[in-house]
This record gives sequence, structure tokens and C-alpha cells, in this order.
Amino acid sequence: MKLDLSNSFDLKRFKQRSETLIGKQSRIELKEVREARTIKQNKYIHVLFKLFGINFGYTEAEAKTFLKRECSFMRYEKNGQAFLKHTSKLDTKELTEFIEWIRNYSSLNDCYLPTADEYKENRFNIDKDIDSHKQYL
Repeated sequence: MKLDLSNSFDLKRFKQRSETLIGKQSRIELKEVREARTIKQNKYIHVLFKLFGINFGYTEAEAKTFLKRECSFMRYEKNGQAFLKHTSKLDTKELTEFIEWIRNYSSLNDCYLPTADEYKENRFNIDKDIDSHKQYL
């Protein structure tokens, strides 16, 4: 059952259903539905991976892996093994934080990466630059 608790009708349904389940001492699973990343965010982060890769001599996949390894909140451990989070599993907020981290990290390493607005304004030239390096990505 998916409900929007900012909607009074859904909130009432949630409370009624919760009371019923509490009365039955049921086992339940409750989870928050978070906004998935947007297609625009996805396209933009891949532009950043490509531009970073061009600047430092990595393929897009290598740049993505490198940046995830360098970013503390993109790493996690399980059973003593190190893993990297999948960007496809990040919500809008988390992906925004990762994008900001990438831009900051890049600037600290003398590589300016455009903002999303700058990319929108100069998309043709940026995409042209990426295409001219396509054989290396």
C-alpha cells in the first residue's frame, strides 16, 4: 500500500490500517518512498565523469570508479570487504551531494567542471568536446 502522508485522506487510511495491524500484532514492513534520481541528473553526472576522464586520462568507467573510491560516502564495507555504492541506487538528494562532491574534488585538483546550468547553456560545445575525445572514453 503506497500512501502520501501529506494527504489527509491517505493519512487517515494509514492510521486506520496501522491500528488494525497493531491490534493483530502483525509483522509489517514499512519504508519511506524517496524521490528517484532524475534523467537530467543522470545525464549530467555522466557528462562530469567524461569531462573528468578527459582531463585526467581515464575512460568514463574508470573516472566513475575512481571518483566513487575517493568519495567517503560512496564506499561501504560488508563482511570485511570494501564496496562502492551504485549511483543508480541514489535518490535525488544523494546524487546531488555526489555531484557537488565531484565538482569540489575536481576543482581542488585544477579541473573545473561546469555547473548543470553552465552545461545547459554550453551543451553543444561541451558535447562537441566530449565527442572529439570519444575514442579515449
